[in-house]
Amino acid sequence: MTILNCSATKCIYNENELCSKGDIEITGDNAHRADETNCGSFRDRTTAGMMNSEAQHCGCEKINIDCKAQECTYNDHCNCTASAINVSGCSTDGCNETKCSTFACKC
Repeated sequence: MTILNCSATKCIYNENELCSKGDIEITGDNAHRADETNCGSFRDRTTAGMMNSEAQHCGCEKINIDCKAQECTYNDHCNCTASAINVSGCSTDGCNETKCSTFACKC
């Protein structure tokens, strides 16, 4: 499992910059730069409508990552092999962009 630090604080799964989803998907099949990747599991906290105010959510430091960025050095048959990654994202309203800042092209 990979250590995940996530700054996409608008995501419904983000709990203190950790992920409470359990596993995530990084997209960007043809990516050659980090800006061409994103967290396919991102769900906007304000529009997702899934948040139950009584539910207890805990963020995980280590997580399974299904990586679709085929050109990434850390992608081994769609599994992320990096010891740690950073998913960066916007924390302001109107911004749903995320990326895997750890992406490194093997090309």
